[in-house]
Amino acid sequence: MQIYANKKPSVSSTTWKGIFHEKDIRVYEADKYYDFYKVTAGSDRPKYFFGETAWMDCQRYVVDKIGMVGYTVFEQ
Repeated sequence: MQIYANKKPSVSSTTWKGIFHEKDIRVYEADKYYDFYKVTAGSDRPKYFFGETAWMDCQRYVVDKIGMVGYTVFEQ
């Protein structure tokens, strides 16, 4: 069960579930918290998004990396 956090949680306090993969981009959603996402892009350091606009910021980051196909990140 996911919970809402008042401040950005520790990255190590949750496990991650993959929700999108295209080319070398992978998007993960936190199992424990709502609105907490991790994006890995090839050999770059992971980028984390948290808060009520996290899904939109995450999607924008993916689109910037791989193009318009990134708009399908949250289509499930």
